Amino acid sequence: MFPTAALPRTRFAGLTARARNIVDSGLCTRTTAVPDYFARLEQYERLAAAPAEDRRATLAALDDAIVVDLLVLAYLRCGTPYAPWADTLAGFAEDVLGITTWAQLHRRLDPV
Repeated sequence: MFPTAALPRTRFAGLTARARNIVDSGLCTRTTAVPDYFARLEQYERLAAAPAEDRRATLAALDDAIVVDLLVLAYLRCGTPYAPWADTLAGFAEDVLGITTWAQLHRRLDPV
């Protein structure tokens, strides 16, 4: 096996790519096509209304299939599967990009 220079993908990077592929390939073109639509939509609404830290903790605790469904809903409703991280740049950097930042950088990226 050959070593690569690329950093390993994070869990959420793979899940957002999967959600993007589901929508872009035409497998799911409307929100009602998401499996268990009513439960997932209610879950997405609660997730979207939660503070950024709670939202990140909830996504981290959920099963991959549920997270993909929620990210598909985010993509269909907001135009991007990255909508759960729209208000937290530090969270996006850690969860999706896999970059750990310093405490000072957190304060600058996530204004209170």
